[in-house]
Amino acid sequence: MNIRPTLLAALLLAPLAALHAAPSADARIVIASEAGAKLDSDVTKGGGTDDTVLIQSILDRAPKLGSLKLVVDGPILVKGLKVHSNTTIECLNRACGFYLADNSNRPLIANATPQPEGRADRNISFLGGTYNGNAEHQQHTTPEHGWTTAFALHGVEQVLFRDVSLTNSRTFAVYLTNWRRVVFENIYINLDHIPKQSNQDGIHIQGPGEFLSIRNVQGRAWDDMIALNIDDLLGDWDSDGKFARDPASMKRFGSAAGIGPVSDVDIDGVQADDCAQVIRILSRASRLDRVSIRNVKGTYRDFGVWITPYLREGGNIGRLEFENIDLRPAGPRAYDYVPPFLFWIAGKMEQLTLKNISSHTPIDDRPLVWIQPDAKIDRLRIDGLNIYDPRKEIGHTPLIRADGRIALLELRDVVIQRPNAASPAGSLIGTSMDRSALKAFMDARAGIVTPPGKGRRGWPEGFGYLTSQPRIQRLQIMDVVAEGLESVLDHQAGTIEALDLRELSLSANMKAVHQGGEAKITKTQGASVQ
Repeated sequence: MNIRPTLLAALLLAPLAALHAAPSADARIVIASEAGAKLDSDVTKGGGTDDTVLIQSILDRAPKLGSLKLVVDGPILVKGLKVHSNTTIECLNRACGFYLADNSNRPLIANATPQPEGRADRNISFLGGTYNGNAEHQQHTTPEHGWTTAFALHGVEQVLFRDVSLTNSRTFAVYLTNWRRVVFENIYINLDHIPKQSNQDGIHIQGPGEFLSIRNVQGRAWDDMIALNIDDLLGDWDSDGKFARDPASMKRFGSAAGIGPVSDVDIDGVQADDCAQVIRILSRASRLDRVSIRNVKGTYRDFGVWITPYLREGGNIGRLEFENIDLRPAGPRAYDYVPPFLFWIAGKMEQLTLKNISSHTPIDDRPLVWIQPDAKIDRLRIDGLNIYDPRKEIGHTPLIRADGRIALLELRDVVIQRPNAASPAGSLIGTSMDRSALKAFMDARAGIVTPPGKGRRGWPEGFGYLTSQPRIQRLQIMDVVAEGLESVLDHQAGTIEALDLRELSLSANMKAVHQGGEAKITKTQGASVQ
């Protein structure tokens, strides 16, 4: 039966008023201008009328109404807002949003019931718009609110950020702890105000948490662009060796923030535009597992990826994977407390994979992968390393420094081109007892690198790493095409129990292995040692 003529007739005969009747008003949907917001601010420059009281009164309707959607149709000046469960804030475009008034010294947006345990606030969405933290006119931290961030969300579930610009936060753009099911999509981090002692992370995550998805994050941060610092700052070992929340740090950085295990994290698409550093992974005692980070590109000053327990004999990482990383160093440097690097790997972990890593036109001799003396890794797989270095003068630093303990290190599918090198220099991978960087770090933090007391950090194990020797149970190197190196492996310290070399295509003046000092190789197979 053809119903189209019947429907057409019904529409033609319908009363005109019925066809054009306005939808019934819904108290759960509020348009800022219609509610009385002045909209005379500017998401870039600030100024205008303080509308904190009005906007907060609207947001406070959510518990009574059951759900609330605030449509922001212009720029609004506020002194900090709190959002309840079942709330959506939608901005029409990036010229709409919120600007944090001078000397507010608190988060621009916080959840209504912050807590380190339990999650009272849920179903919260931020769609579109700009959130400007007005960094130059805020304090770094306060006793009342801890870090002065753009967003402070502690104890939340089912949270969505989509098409949001985060501009000039005083410290973290987003401070997220104690969470479950959180999604970030199409996020722009815009930073052109960099106060002294900035700590201007982009998205800063602490535990406990599970199911995090981050897609397409662009822009600039002056600390970590993305930080999975799952038990940083608020947790520490006491004098009895027990790891727990640290009351002194809680008082300083926020009593509502949480720490704990994190799992099931998927990050895909990070574009760094002159960041100080890009990704930080920090596990001290809490478990971090099932983490995938892909498609990270752009420019950075000092640190590409820093994986660390940050002092003490720490680290608790299960599976961590990086894929398609093309981060290019730019100068001048932002920090000086450790030398620059692409990957820094420290602490205890079970499985780490680095896949398709690029180094294109480097500006210095920073190591691409630096395995620290305190690293204890069950399996490290580097699959795909593509290096193009057109410099004439190249230093002798190994591209991969292996100073820690590794049960299985697999390195495969490597291409190294140095077309203009004045002479062969360095190696693909090297072991040594050079601890100058570690010693400088410890000297600069003499008050930290000490036996810990109650409520304060320490690193009594740190001194032992000045003399600890590298140890690799099994090292497999295969499918290497290289020019401009002195050797594939420069083994100067410690022990390699089993070395397997296969499919090496080297220029005429290169060695497969250079061995010196008291370094030991127990068993070798594959290519002959030259």
